Order: sequence, then structure tokens, then C-alpha cells
Amino acid sequence: MKILLDQTIPLPGEADTRLRVLVGDVTDLLKDEIQAASLPLLSPQRRAKAEAYKFPRGRALCIGVSRLLDMLLQDVGLREKNMQYVEGEHGKPRFTDTVVGTGDFSLSHSGHLAAAALINRPSAYRVGIDVQHVTRYKPEIVRRVFTPEECAAMAACTSEAAREALFTERWCRAEAFAKATGRGLQLPAQVPGSEAQFMMLQTGEPDYAGCICLLPANH
Repeated sequence: MKILLDQTIPLPGEADTRLRVLVGDVTDLLKDEIQAASLPLLSPQRRAKAEAYKFPRGRALCIGVSRLLDMLLQDVGLREKNMQYVEGEHGKPRFTDTVVGTGDFSLSHSGHLAAAALINRPSAYRVGIDVQHVTRYKPEIVRRVFTPEECAAMAACTSEAAREALFTERWCRAEAFAKATGRGLQLPAQVPGSEAQFMMLQTGEPDYAGCICLLPANH
């Protein structure tokens, strides 16, 4: 898997605590032989999730985010194949063992990109990450999901390409915030408070947008 972005971000006010983000291109994982070799390297839960996908692309993306998470866990002396997970009410995963020594993590995939983010130590922050292939602008979805101000900004774009790029960027931002909260995407999308910190991902892929959200755990 080709790594497109490897970024480390110190967390404000927390010495030696950092967020590391990886984004990779899963194209090579579409090959049957690579998928077959990769599946035994995953944790039982992540392997079952990958095998549940009917088509190779879905499996490749699931394997991709699992391999990226494994790379991040190796920073703290752990391996993904040994991890166990539970999911919150809205599906946000976390590690079952509360003494593993890491903080929050988040996963995302779209098109041929997979992304993972992990806080290396227990932290007062939660993280959400989202990547999206640029999506056709759909006014009916915009009106249902976004605020009047965001709708107006998209309507004011001078080209369809700019409108689609802004739509996708704002969707990523809303999804990253929803993942950080662990409550899922609220409709209309919640307007993040001033405590949320957003960083757009620079993957070098012009047809994709990505965003990280850091949020105090007591939000």
C-alpha cells in the first residue's frame, strides 16, 4: 500500500502526546493474492468485517484501514491483530482493553483511499477522521444536511467544480466532527463549537478531500 500522507501533530497542553495520521492508496490491495495474504494478519473482528464485503474494493478498503491502524499501533508497541474492539451506540469503535496505553482512534475510507488516526497516549482529546471522493453536488442533500449559511456559500460558487469541492470538504468536516463526538452525524449537521479543532488533509489527490477533528473528551 502506497502511503500518501504521514503526519504527526502534537496535542496542545499534553506533553509527549501526539496524533499521528496515515492516508494510503489501497489499489494494490485489490489483487486477490494480496487480500488472501493480508486477511490472516488482521484481528478476528477486523478480518470478519473485511470478509463480509461482497466485492474486492470493499475488502481492500477494510484491509487498508486495518493495516494503517497496525502501523500506528506499532509506535506504542502494539499490533492490530491482537486488539479487540467494542462499538459505541452510534458505531464508533474503541479498544476493549482500557489499559492498552493509547488514546482515541478513528478510521475512514473512500474510493481508493484509506485513512487512520491514533492518539499515542491516553488523552483529554478525541479524534475523528474522514476522507471522501469529490461528490456530485446534490441540492436536496445540501438543504437537508447543512446550515443555511453553508447552503448559501455553495450556491455562490462560480463553477460546478468549485461547488462540488466545497460540498465534499464540508461533508468531510461534518463527518469528522461526528466521529469525534461518537454520536454520529446529526441532521441537520451540527455546527461545531469553538472547542473543535479542524485540519484539512493534504494527500496530493486532487479528487479527494479529507479532514481531522480534535475535540475535548468532555465536549
